[in-house]
Amino acid sequence: MSAKRISLCSMGVIFLVIGSYLSITLPFTRVPFTLQVFFLFLVSLIFAPKESFFIVLSYLVLGLIGFPVFAGGRGGIDVLLGPTGGYLWGFLISAPLISLISKNNKDIMKILGISLGLLIIYALGSVWLMYFMKINYYKALILGVFPFIPFDLLKGFLALFISKYLKLREKVFYRDKF
Repeated sequence: MSAKRISLCSMGVIFLVIGSYLSITLPFTRVPFTLQVFFLFLVSLIFAPKESFFIVLSYLVLGLIGFPVFAGGRGGIDVLLGPTGGYLWGFLISAPLISLISKNNKDIMKILGISLGLLIIYALGSVWLMYFMKINYYKALILGVFPFIPFDLLKGFLALFISKYLKLREKVFYRDKF
């Protein structure tokens, strides 16, 4: 991997951190509303599957060793094993999947990738939340999925449009160099 790609990947990690700091704690659930999912979608649409996996893995490792990179400026293993841990682990699976499905640059495939990635995040997150809080699955969906669906879909479409713009800018900017 070139120095340029490593620099760009580190920017992806920084975007995930920024997205976690832009969070609102909702009064009825322990799951915060953040922009992490938006930046996860953006990273997944821009980077290759392997790169997006390592971006998310780097983000999780930073949090694991105690850097305050998670929502609310928290860090440590207790966050990864706490009520929102399942969502964070879902990022690690969904990022390369979204990237892989979106490789052919067709919008329908990107929408499918975003939808499947979001489904994985919700599935892991809600099951984890259910076991952590000792509640039934329907209650976990009410607390950790249903309130977030419209906003996360909006984040997905916004990430799709921004990624298309960034890819277009990259082609225009580097046109003379190839």
